[in-house]
Amino acid sequence: MVNRIDVDCSYRNHVKKRGRAMKSNDCLRMLLGLGSVLLMNSSLVHAQSEYPNKPIRIVIGTPVGGGSELMARYIGQHLTPLWGQPIVVDARPGASGNIAADFVLKSPPDGYTLYVCYGTHTVNPSLFAKPPFDPVKDFTPITLIAKQYNALVVHPSVPVRTIKEFVALARNQPRKMNYGSAGNGSAGHLGIELLKQTAKIDLVHLPYKGAAPARTDLLGGHIETMFDVLRAQIPYKDAGRIRMLAVAAEQRQVIAPDIQTLNENGYKGMEVVTWHALLGPVGLSTAIVNRLQSEIRRGLTVAAFKEKVAQDGVDIIASSASELEVFLRADVEKWRKVIKTANIRID
Repeated sequence: MVNRIDVDCSYRNHVKKRGRAMKSNDCLRMLLGLGSVLLMNSSLVHAQSEYPNKPIRIVIGTPVGGGSELMARYIGQHLTPLWGQPIVVDARPGASGNIAADFVLKSPPDGYTLYVCYGTHTVNPSLFAKPPFDPVKDFTPITLIAKQYNALVVHPSVPVRTIKEFVALARNQPRKMNYGSAGNGSAGHLGIELLKQTAKIDLVHLPYKGAAPARTDLLGGHIETMFDVLRAQIPYKDAGRIRMLAVAAEQRQVIAPDIQTLNENGYKGMEVVTWHALLGPVGLSTAIVNRLQSEIRRGLTVAAFKEKVAQDGVDIIASSASELEVFLRADVEKWRKVIKTANIRID
């Protein structure tokens, strides 16, 4: 006859052994799981350390031949020989850059699809009733590449030679002067609207389908004034076909040292620029962002290169990612106020 105490002891010993076995299995599963996580992280770090190991696509939201392509080429000519990978420029124009932005937004955040955006990126949210994206939160900032400043120009028939005379004339003749732009929401359009609100003047807007036809009509005397990229107007200024009143920048520019700035004339904060920045999809790793930013900065801030492009009116910035984020947020707010006050809509 088996003693009950012996049975109880055997049962308890079995339970203890089983418990030890279960704990051992749990530990094994935990170790296997941790190993998988470490392996995945190791693979990710390894992939990032090898970046880039295939061609990089830079998407632009304008047709080939414009400023966005120029900036993408700047980046490509420095990174391609350094990294041994081609930089492919992919033009996806339309909807003021929204088509290109949407494509990048939906791309994997692996560093192989990047976006050279321009001024409309921060303006679109205020122009469209239903913005398709947030220009800051839905993208990863990398670097503010460069700026090109705009100048206020008039046809020679306009009887003014300084910005102060221009403002006085416009105040004396409200809505008698007209101005052209590359279209609703363009830098030229919003720049004049900012000047109108700052100087308390009123002009009539004539939007064109691009800056080129607006320039043509300015040269022909069909419109009286416009904000335009400084570089584009220098030849006409030198030929006496237009009169340049002021540059919308904080400092005088190398290619037009004789032209005063709006800032010099008391119009603080009147910076009207055509800028370009490099963004990635949201979620792009800090390691890739830092590598892109540091290598681009190293290439674009070489003194000889900066001096060369300055002669074309290009001011190389090559900012940090955090500086770009601050710039984007400030630009959104700056133009939101102008657009709201002027009640501008393009849809």
